[in-house]
Amino acid sequence: MMDFTFAYGPTLSYLSVEDQQKYSAEFKRYLQKAWRDDVTHKQWNGYYLLPAHEPAAAQFAYNKWNPNEGDVIVASYPKTGTNWMAELVSNIAYCHDEEMLQKVKDTTVFFSFLSGGPESKYEVLEKLGIPRKVLRTHLPASLVNFKKYHERGVKIIYMIRNPKDQAVSWYHFCRTQPFADLPSYKDIYTTEKRKFFDTYLKGEHKLFAKKGEGYLEHLKEWYPHQNDNNVLFVHYEDLKKNTKQEIRKVAKFLEITLSGQDVEVIAKRTSFDFMKESDRIKSIQENKPYFKVYRKGRIGEWRDYLTTEQSSLIDEKVQKILGDTNLEFSYYGGDVKASC
Repeated sequence: MMDFTFAYGPTLSYLSVEDQQKYSAEFKRYLQKAWRDDVTHKQWNGYYLLPAHEPAAAQFAYNKWNPNEGDVIVASYPKTGTNWMAELVSNIAYCHDEEMLQKVKDTTVFFSFLSGGPESKYEVLEKLGIPRKVLRTHLPASLVNFKKYHERGVKIIYMIRNPKDQAVSWYHFCRTQPFADLPSYKDIYTTEKRKFFDTYLKGEHKLFAKKGEGYLEHLKEWYPHQNDNNVLFVHYEDLKKNTKQEIRKVAKFLEITLSGQDVEVIAKRTSFDFMKESDRIKSIQENKPYFKVYRKGRIGEWRDYLTTEQSSLIDEKVQKILGDTNLEFSYYGGDVKASC
């Protein structure tokens, strides 16, 4: 039986011994079933969710969860900079409170994704006593309660990344999932690049989208919210090229004042090299799997992976799905951009 303690242990360490025992037993059983024994892509309103993401948890977030004013939700499609932005926001929010920053960082993705895990994980979030939570979601816009979040003063940051590098990042990441080696998944999550990208671009990976759809449709749904006063769109490539400038922009959006020194410290702490090494060391210290959440983050890496036909197909899909928007993608390390 796989040991899933890494997914919930750091977070539960802040609770009473009694609560630790109670929730550990529940979450251990849940994760073993959801990620190994009975792996399924469940649906809500026709949208497929990744294994260990639950319609019940997503519906709880939509209907029953009462966030604090100032809570932040980093929204995105997988592998567009979700964890990087969450790390950045955490450091901005608690740059002068190391103790609370550590607690936020120890709130693992099992708890911080709105749709992740059973509903009881929301009980744990409340018990942690974090005044300004930093949460994540991959849900499409139609499954997000914008009205409630606006009324309660929640800030939402939506990440955008060029679809070619997003596909390559997913190629490297998805095979680290606990269920990737199971018979029903290993042929889709294959190391054979051409087959992998062909199935992915056909929408066969069932990734927070309807059947046959994927990242571009996700962007299309979120696009109308770009001018909401509690929503900020951030491009991954801008964050990569002008990190300090984007840190200041995010801080302003969150209504947090940072000094020049604060920006320098946050930029260092959220650099890819720093985060990769921190994750590696932590995985060794805690004897947990190292999932390489932060790999390279290089702009333009798609040229080493996608065939000419696959690259052209993405260009065609971008024009078809997003051609009536003003979205632009940076596909290279320089300043070259492509309009939809």
